[in-house]
Amino acid sequence: MSSNKGKQPLGAIGEDMDFEFDPLTAALRQMHESVANEPIPDDFLNLLDMIDAKMSASKKFQ
Repeated sequence: MSSNKGKQPLGAIGEDMDFEFDPLTAALRQMHESVANEPIPDDFLNLLDMIDAKMSASKKFQ
């Protein structure tokens, strides 16, 4: 039998922990956010359209 003495539920982990501000982490998060929010280039969208068209055409002949 295991004891739950001193253990917190998973949802409570980190609630009472004091995290210090890390400028490197903040900068990396900001960089990721800016890249993730960039629009998809037209060339890439055209490539995806061409792939979809070829896949649709090959499914018609199966």
